[in-house]
Formats: sequence, structure tokens, C-alpha cells
Amino acid sequence: MKERSPETIVVRENEIRLVRRPDSERWQAHFKVDAIGKWIRKATGTPNLEKAKAFAEEQWFEAKVLAKAGHPVVSKKFKSVADVVLRDLEIKVAEDKTKRGSNNDYISAINGYLIPFFGGYNVDRINQAVFTEFCEWRRQKVGRELSHSAQANHNAALSLVFDYAIERAYMSNMQKPVLKNTGEHGGRRPDFSSQEVLHMASKFADWVQEGRIGRTRELRELLSIYVPFAAATGMRPGTEMEYLEWRHIELRDVGLEKPVLYARIQKGKTVKKNKPMFAVFHESCKTYLARLIELAPELQGKTLEQVLDEKHESRVFRPRNGVQPTHLIAQFSQFLQDLDMLLCPTTGQERTLYSLRHFAITQMIAKGLTAEQIQAQVRTSATMIAKFYNHMSPLMNAAQFSGQGEGGSIETSIAKLLNSTPNDELMFMAELSTGLSISLRQQNKTALEELREELQKTSAAAAPN
Repeated sequence: MKERSPETIVVRENEIRLVRRPDSERWQAHFKVDAIGKWIRKATGTPNLEKAKAFAEEQWFEAKVLAKAGHPVVSKKFKSVADVVLRDLEIKVAEDKTKRGSNNDYISAINGYLIPFFGGYNVDRINQAVFTEFCEWRRQKVGRELSHSAQANHNAALSLVFDYAIERAYMSNMQKPVLKNTGEHGGRRPDFSSQEVLHMASKFADWVQEGRIGRTRELRELLSIYVPFAAATGMRPGTEMEYLEWRHIELRDVGLEKPVLYARIQKGKTVKKNKPMFAVFHESCKTYLARLIELAPELQGKTLEQVLDEKHESRVFRPRNGVQPTHLIAQFSQFLQDLDMLLCPTTGQERTLYSLRHFAITQMIAKGLTAEQIQAQVRTSATMIAKFYNHMSPLMNAAQFSGQGEGGSIETSIAKLLNSTPNDELMFMAELSTGLSISLRQQNKTALEELREELQKTSAAAAPN
């Protein structure tokens, strides 16, 4: 049977027309309102031309009145609007190729909270009272009040849906409810002490050997390098470390005794597309990178300098089989459970790989660096650093506050060498984690030289005249 061509009848030039599709007997009304500037479609529900014209005229006139009064002309369900916003967010995430970031958070908020509650509402009917009901529903769903940051993500995602609805004239700007945030600002994050980090480093060798199968053992072997590297650098476990490639690291001469490791951070929570950020890695990271070279078959036998000069595109953190790891979080959690270290004694919260970043930032502050000095290194604003690490302020001048000023005895120098100042024990941690030997001079040059000076003074004083 031959298909009919679509029929179009102009009722009002550039304002109203009727269209009948080849597969339907009924007319569809298309009308445009100047205040909106776009065509609106509505089914007439009738094959009768005169009735269809009357319906179209009525809908066009009503739309003009609503638009003039600032009211939405077309009513849409929240779910249908949110689905469009979701598709746009998913495209952005696919282009960015990251597992973290605001867009991922918005997708989770829309799928997990907004559509389940608002999905059946017409978007222009979501008023202040409905939003208040949502807040109570969310509280009951979770069993507590969500944090300030989590609520901020929900509100931002909801604003995206409302803004799109306003743009499409499904609702007016005056109908958008005030999105309140009643969550508490985050406090101190779960982290590790220096003693705990060193304790973990001392347990890695046995833990790796206890892996039952080769794949588990290889993953643990990688984790034994991954963990102290995160603790030494403050890099965000996950995206920042996952996307780090050998070509992103270089040895740069900055006028110090030795060149420093300088890296371009390509992916991460605060790294914008095509705008990498940079970081200086602690001297101990040379040991970890040397160990990672041993794990990569294509790099074995080469020195760190050779590998960095060759600008390899391969990822830095890979196990021996070369496959990008996917279960590091679970393995680390199991490791902490085995050591009875999963819960942070200060916050009572479970510690994760991200807690290593908090350890690193804490150590930087304890060493006397300011939030302004740290922010570029760890890619977090000085405001956020000051907010979440304000408990460290008294420690920055602990010696003066406690009345325990620096001494000059041999015992003090030995204590410095063994116990180290904040961040300097990272060299010792590298030795513990990798099994590679590091000289005392590399571990703590300043303390070693002070010890030598004290020994020389003591020897001179004891020598016969």
C-alpha cells in the first residue's frame, strides 16, 4: 500500500499550522508564540479539520496569554527534562574520560535522588513545599542529614534541570524554588599518623607474599608502592595517579643539590581539560619509580633517567601483567583490616586510599608550609586547606609552645636522624616499602651532618692536650 505524503494546512501565517502525518488520520497542531520564539506541538486528537483548527486557535491564544503573564506554556514531567540533562552530562563525562568530578556527582544525584522523588511531578509544579518534602524524604532514605557538600551537589544538579526547563519554557524563572542546604560543613578527615604509615610500610613485604594467587600477589605488590607514593606526594588516589604516565614526569634542575622530580598532572578533580597542573615529587619517589620500572617488562634494565628521557606513554602504576588495576580500593581496605587500622582513632571514620592524601597535606603543614604554599602542589585551594587542616596550626610551633626548644647534644642529633622531622621519614618509608637500600645521607642529609659535627666536637674535647 502506498504511503500518503504528510499534509500541512496553514491556519495563521508563521503562527499556526496543522500537520497530519502519513501514518495517522489525526491532525497535530503546531503554533508559535512571539514571547517564546519557538514552535510548540500538540495533538488535536481529531481527524476533523474544523475541530482541529478550533483546537489550534484555542491553544495558540492560551499560550500567548500564559507567555505574556510570565507563566510556562508547555508543562513537562521532571523525569523527561532530567533525562535530557543526564544525556548531556554523560556526553561530557565520556569526552573527559574521568571517573571523578562534578559531572559524575550530578549524574549520581539525578539518578539516585532527584528522579526517584521528583520524576512524576510536572517540572513547573515543584515549589518550595515540594522541595522541603524532598529534603525530608532524603533524610529518611539515608537515615541522616547529608553533608553540606553532598547537598550542594544535589542542589547543583537540580539547578541544571530547572535551568534547562526555563530555557525550554517549561517553567518560568520565578517558579524556581530556593534550594536550601542544611548539611553541616565537613570537619577533619580520617588520616594516618607518621607512625601508622611507617607501620604499614613495614608490613607490606609479608602481606605481598601472603597473596594466594599470582594475580593477587601482583596487585598487592603494586599497592605496596602505590600507598607510600600517595603518602609522599599527596596525589589523589584514583584519577590523578591512574592517568600518570612516564612521559608526564621529568627531572628538572632548579638550582638544588640534585634535580627534582617534576610532574604534569593530566587528570583529576580540579584539573581542567587541556590545562594540566604541576607538582614536585618528594626525593623518596625516585625509589618508588625505580621499583615500578622493575615491574614493567618493557622498561627492565633501564635507569630512571633513561626512562624519563624516553618519554614513554605507558601508565606508571601497573602490576607486572601490565593490566590497569581495578581493585586497589578493596585490597587496601582488606590490608587495613588485617592490621586492625581501618578506623581512624581521631574521627572514628573508615580510612581509605584518600586518607593518604590527608596524611601528606598534614605533613606539609607540620613542616611549616602555609596553605598558600601548599595549594598549587596539592591542587586544593588555600581556603579548603585552612578549613580542613586547622587542627594542625598549633603543631607548626610545637617546640616553642611546649618549651622544648632545639638542643645541640649528640642525643638530639641521633634522635633527629632516627625519628626525623616531618616529611623526612619518607626516605625511610621508601626503603621499608620497596626493599631497596637508601643511604643515610639520602634519608636525612642534614641530620647526618649535624651528627658528624657533634661527634667531631666530642672527639676533639676528649683528645689529650
